[in-house]
Amino acid sequence: MPASRRTSSTCVDGPPQPRQLPGSACEECRKRKLRCDRQRPQCGTCADAGIICEVNHNRLARGPKKGDLKALRSRIVALERRLSLDPTNLDTLSLHGDADLLQHPLSAGSTCTTPPGPASDGDLSQVASPRTRGSIWDGDYHTHNGQLSPMTPQIPLSMQNFKFPPSPPTPPKRALIHDLMRADLDQLYFDRVHPNVPIFNQSRYFALSQQTPLSAHHHNSAPNPRLCLQYAMWTLAMALSSQFESYRDTLYNETKQMLESLDMYENHHPHESPVCVEEIQAWLLLAFYEFSRTNYKRGWVTAGRAFRLVQLARLHEIDSPERSMLQQGEDPVLVEERRRTFWVAYCLDRFISLKNQWPLTLMEEVICTRLPSPELSFQSGQPIQMCFLSEAVASGDHGLFSPLAESVVLATVCGRTLSHTQVANVERTYGSTSADFWIRHEWLAGMVNKRLDSLVQSYPVVSAAADPMLFFAFMLAHTTTINLCKVVEAGDCQGNGQQQAWDPAMFEYQKRALRAAREIAALTKAHEHLGYFKAHVFLPLSISLAASRLISQRTQTINDLATQVPEGFLPTTETEYDGEIQSCMDALRKMQTFNNLAREHLHTLEIVQQQQQQQCAQHHHHQQQQQQPQQPQQTLLVGHVPSQSPGHSHSLNISHQHIPQIQLCTY
Repeated sequence: MPASRRTSSTCVDGPPQPRQLPGSACEECRKRKLRCDRQRPQCGTCADAGIICEVNHNRLARGPKKGDLKALRSRIVALERRLSLDPTNLDTLSLHGDADLLQHPLSAGSTCTTPPGPASDGDLSQVASPRTRGSIWDGDYHTHNGQLSPMTPQIPLSMQNFKFPPSPPTPPKRALIHDLMRADLDQLYFDRVHPNVPIFNQSRYFALSQQTPLSAHHHNSAPNPRLCLQYAMWTLAMALSSQFESYRDTLYNETKQMLESLDMYENHHPHESPVCVEEIQAWLLLAFYEFSRTNYKRGWVTAGRAFRLVQLARLHEIDSPERSMLQQGEDPVLVEERRRTFWVAYCLDRFISLKNQWPLTLMEEVICTRLPSPELSFQSGQPIQMCFLSEAVASGDHGLFSPLAESVVLATVCGRTLSHTQVANVERTYGSTSADFWIRHEWLAGMVNKRLDSLVQSYPVVSAAADPMLFFAFMLAHTTTINLCKVVEAGDCQGNGQQQAWDPAMFEYQKRALRAAREIAALTKAHEHLGYFKAHVFLPLSISLAASRLISQRTQTINDLATQVPEGFLPTTETEYDGEIQSCMDALRKMQTFNNLAREHLHTLEIVQQQQQQQCAQHHHHQQQQQQPQQPQQTLLVGHVPSQSPGHSHSLNISHQHIPQIQLCTY
């Protein structure tokens, strides 16, 4: 009879048979995965096949041994209880507690109800449970180092040698950049980053980009500086786009790792790897990214690294006689890219130091590099040779200056203002203000006035709005005016016996600073139609400085300055100030999503505004108690630039013609 019939034949009226027949299945049925009827000496399957029926009676039982799961559950409960009572002792627990549980599963104090023997080997059901021995489940605690801690339950384990398989090391996550994304990021960079960091010639970059495969970076090979530069460009481009938000951090970490590997390779091969301009450019772009997306400290450290590489590559003396002889016959576009790399680093050095009055790194006294060529000639492959920085500062002809060159000159004036402030602070610390203070101060104020005239004459109104670099140059000029006022105010507050001599000049510079702040607010309001993704990274610095000046000026009433107001002044109402302050605050709120500098300045301004509002409320309450009822309710504040008074032969006249009225355009 076939095996299938024999195994399926059951008595209809009898009791139901169990699914698992007694005995062990034969090896042939196990091999063929058939149900064995367990007939002896030969099962039905082996009988039908005419083979010998073999049964292995020493086969180990499947699944965990009896009691192992219970022991593991008890161990997990014990470890969780200890962690919940003392979570700070995790390292000690993992080093000592687990070792004790694994190496000494049976302590001297633990006893078994059944002596060990063959019948009880591997059977943990006969072992006394934690409750019968009085452990932490009964609320027992013992003192360890003067503190109450739960007793470690001695849980017996029969799996002393059991080890979990080691998890494979997680490979570093790499950014997957395919060809379409690569083209998109290149276009995004030249559309949003290049206008504020105009370093590269587009034609030359795209020609070299096709020669740099994305798989050129290997751990065992020398890092490729050109690939590091491309990754830095794409990282900064992602910072100005919401499309690649999920790739941004991964690409940033990989870019920084590649640059660190390049630096380590240069340390081990100093003669084979001179400082190349691509490495400097990559660190500069990474610094811009960190200022906008990480934090100020990290960006400042990365920028300092780039500045030292600039000095090491001697980019500050590209056009010196010795270097010019070495560069004969070299591609002029490549030389111009080096110049622009230096000047971008030079401006970045001044923008960084402006916030916290830090010392400068790249000093202008040793510069032998010409100013950058106009953008159109540079992109066409025929850069024009420009003058040196010292000649541009002393000359009045600025018709051919590019927006980057204008920013360089204004950054120089801004850096000199910073040095002027630091020298004045040192002089006041020693208690002797030199007679050269006002000479330096008035020269800086006159230089700012000349640059504003030059910007208006050299560029039409639309250019200031369409070119972010030129737009930021206007902002930088007004920022320098406000900083000059702060220098005078600091000297007036700390002057020794010279306060009366400084009061008229301080009042003059306060009005100039107020006018500059209002112009920054007007430019900011017009800029909201241009798109903030194209804004300069350090634009929040100028906006914050202007808003802080407006908030401070708003609290001063016309009665405080009534004796000093010359004839012809036009009063400004509180409502106008509120609108200008709101424009600055709104601009910072819009930029804070992709610019950490805007977020930091906005937080500071909100605190200052809250404090000023409290002081203003107290001041109005005090005035209402002392003033007469017929006094007008609206408070008027002075906010107009006076004409040059006869008593001030050194004062400057900053008129409305210096500030272009930007036409609002939608891009």
